[in-house]
Amino acid sequence: LRVLYNPDSPRRVSEWLASTQEAQLVINGNYFDPQNQALGLIIDGGVRAGVNYDGFGGMLAIGENTVKVRSNVLEPYRPDEALAYGLQNFPMLVLPGGQANTQIDDNERLAPRSVVAQDRSGRLIFLVSPSLLFTLTSLGYWLAASDLDIDVALNLDGGTSSGLLLREGTQAIGTDSWADVPSVIVVEVR
Repeated sequence: LRVLYNPDSPRRVSEWLASTQEAQLVINGNYFDPQNQALGLIIDGGVRAGVNYDGFGGMLAIGENTVKVRSNVLEPYRPDEALAYGLQNFPMLVLPGGQANTQIDDNERLAPRSVVAQDRSGRLIFLVSPSLLFTLTSLGYWLAASDLDIDVALNLDGGTSSGLLLREGTQAIGTDSWADVPSVIVVEVR
């Protein structure tokens, strides 16, 4: 499990998938500015970029033997953490313990959405809703009420950045991003 970041060469999710033979799943990453710079903290191979979100949002934190989706409020990032990969974004859709976040200001805007979640057994769940079905608030409520047994869920960059592809033989199954993205989460089999 890795986070890849290349602001100098953003690409669609399908191109990220094609760029590595080991990738089995690729999903878009965190928010970025018009120059493709990560807005929140991002860690790729131990190299940090972006700005730490202090007191809001959440993080996918990947250490040598640990993977955790966590709240930056309850478990803030510490610069001395030995994380190989990670990314921050906001808002937390489901707060630790499985409750929908009721404090999201989403202006009732429907958009494609991308999510990284963790269930109560510690398994990661990646989701994309490619249609205009959810506001951030309604997605949080849906996730908390679903049968996925979600303990915590973090919003990823949505809208035209939303994309999740799974490699099945020589085909890519899923939804490609419409836009080029500078960061992705990659699940690899080696």
